[in-house]
Amino acid sequence: MKIKLSVLGVRGALPAAGRQFMDYGGNTSCILLECGDEALCFDAGSGFADLCGGCLRATRLHILISHLHIDHIMGLYLLSASCAPEIHLYGGGENFKKQLETAMGRPYWPLELCKSKRVTIHEITDGKPFFLSGSDNIRISTQQGNHPGGCLLYRADLNGVRITHALDCEMEKDVFPRLAEFAKDSDLLIWDANFTDADKQPGWGHSTWDEGLTLGRAAGAKKILMTHYSRDYTDSFLQRQEELAQRENSACIFAREGMVIEL
Repeated sequence: MKIKLSVLGVRGALPAAGRQFMDYGGNTSCILLECGDEALCFDAGSGFADLCGGCLRATRLHILISHLHIDHIMGLYLLSASCAPEIHLYGGGENFKKQLETAMGRPYWPLELCKSKRVTIHEITDGKPFFLSGSDNIRISTQQGNHPGGCLLYRADLNGVRITHALDCEMEKDVFPRLAEFAKDSDLLIWDANFTDADKQPGWGHSTWDEGLTLGRAAGAKKILMTHYSRDYTDSFLQRQEELAQRENSACIFAREGMVIEL
């Protein structure tokens, strides 16, 4: 069974509006995987809204939240409009549910997400692999990323395909070896290309496409999908970066909203 990957959001921090962002897209992070009756989202930024009220054939929707920074969860405010009959939310730490209830409930939003009968919240333990609820063929592994306040990196193994989601992670020398091991033999590595080398801000918890290429080579990844761009990067700027990156590695892809990849 083939896996369909759809790019729903590509930005970090906040959505970017305007004609100069229309080609690559302006919504914040959200990647959708569809495999038979199962659908899996990596994060639920503003791009997640495209699933709400839309035609999702899956009977179960699984949402893996890397961390609770607003750009990665703002799409959850519309979760009640999702057509999926069964929804599972996963996040790290024993306080995940409580923190989510605070962010997604009153007085900030009239509909209290955590009280929905269709939504089940799972608090997961870093480093302990698990299978998605109701599924015996989608195995998820996690690792802590290098990001202020913490962040979970995810690796999904399904139908013989390995996909590593590694956003909001700042590359440093002591981080590199464990990242390379975590992403080893990935069919697709989804990487944080928030900055270029010239713009990188140490301590902000983000990386560059150049660092992603280096990691991809070390991990033996077949393809590398760059995303989570700075909201200041226009289409013309990103197109130039994509050209430079593909000169170094033709397996590099820069994410665009609406892009579909079959794995």
